[in-house]
Amino acid sequence: MQTRPRIAVLVSLLTALLTAAALTAGCSSEKKADAALPDAATLLKDSNATTKAQQSVHLQLTVNGEIKELPIASLTGDLTNTPAVAAQGKADIVFLGQKLEGVNFVVADGTLYGAITPNSWQDFGPAADIYDVSAILNPDNGLANLLANFSDPKTDGRETVNGVETVKVTGSVSADAVNKIAPQLAAKGPVPGTAWITEDDKHELLQAKLEPTPGNSVQMTMSDWGKPVTVTKPAV
Repeated sequence: MQTRPRIAVLVSLLTALLTAAALTAGCSSEKKADAALPDAATLLKDSNATTKAQQSVHLQLTVNGEIKELPIASLTGDLTNTPAVAAQGKADIVFLGQKLEGVNFVVADGTLYGAITPNSWQDFGPAADIYDVSAILNPDNGLANLLANFSDPKTDGRETVNGVETVKVTGSVSADAVNKIAPQLAAKGPVPGTAWITEDDKHELLQAKLEPTPGNSVQMTMSDWGKPVTVTKPAV
């Protein structure tokens, strides 16, 4: 006879516990969102140190809008500095006026190799003459250098990148730093830039964007920092 009252009590207790948990989670999220943002210059400095020490990364690069000087629409690949600077992956490129999708590429010993047709590798010469994606990981010319050359940086809220919460930093990147990571952009002055950096002790750079002209940008999204990468030079 007492079963129903007991069930009712249990239901009430569970409801109260779940409500309390939801309120606690909501308060935690609100506190995090309302927490003061870290100093932009300090965050960039810390992320520069972290990025400079990294030896490998998975990269997704996307060109939004149109940048005629850059023959890439999008690119996904793995980059490494160990045991030598190298990269491999797939890209959608513009070649002789045509857009080619899913082209396999390898950068090894500074040379770009591509397979416009499956398993038919060609030597395209110095990667820097077309686009040297491996330079993105270069501690002196790549992402770390971008972070070191922001001017007037400002924290612009928190955003999630690939499921990870980051702090968004906006500012301008020097023409020299832009041209070192992507000479094809041929920047003549500071370029609007944005960096998304984790707020934890690592301060990893998860995304960066350069906008050389209004509405036209290069966006780089990084993951798997430090994961071993093996690049095999193809037979040509």
